[in-house]
Amino acid sequence: MEIDNSVKITSVHIVAAIITGYITSLMSLGMLPGIGNNELLAGVFGVIILYAIGRLCDSLFGKQEGFTKWLWDGILPFIFAWFVVWTLLINYAPVMY
Repeated sequence: MEIDNSVKITSVHIVAAIITGYITSLMSLGMLPGIGNNELLAGVFGVIILYAIGRLCDSLFGKQEGFTKWLWDGILPFIFAWFVVWTLLINYAPVMY
């Protein structure tokens, strides 16, 4: 049974978004030395990772059939998972650390 490329692309984007959410929450909370408490830099970092993962998926699985396909398979799952992880970790960081 062959898995569709859409499922693979979405899975890669979601895993990358979870990792990005963790890193950006550390950046927002000032837990990375040398960066300080910087939400703007964390947001820019997330967008850069989104672009890099999109290019990686294009090279691994071939070009998508248009922008709407990339929007639904890559951008929206990434942004949703990234924002959820980022928000949860920022709000519950005082409890965890």
